[in-house]
Amino acid sequence: MAQLWFGNPQLHYEVWMRSRIGVIELGLHFEADPLTNARLLAAFKARERAIGDELGDDARIETWDKGWARIWEPVPLGTLDDEFLERLASRMTAYITVLEPILLDELPSDVAWSEPRGRTAHRASTGARAKQRR
Repeated sequence: MAQLWFGNPQLHYEVWMRSRIGVIELGLHFEADPLTNARLLAAFKARERAIGDELGDDARIETWDKGWARIWEPVPLGTLDDEFLERLASRMTAYITVLEPILLDELPSDVAWSEPRGRTAHRASTGARAKQRR
């Protein structure tokens, strides 16, 4: 259905229909190399209680297919009307709001990222160069 990412397409949020089992899967997928996936999985597992407090008991943190990992929840498949789609959008927003700051904090420095990484990148653009312009 949809994939979104901010700095690396291998580390993306996804909503996809699994009609065979009657759910829509919604969550954050780690589909990079096995070492990156394992490091991120361990970091998120270490924060599992806090993540559960924010996202609820349906959020699962686990390995899956091809050495990948994910933080996800199954949403029972319903009629794809506006109300259901708004519910999915709301849950995806919650996942991004809760998980993206953790991903940026825990992202290994050797993993490619094309977007600025929060305050560090902001400081770089407002630090020495900004002083030179004054």
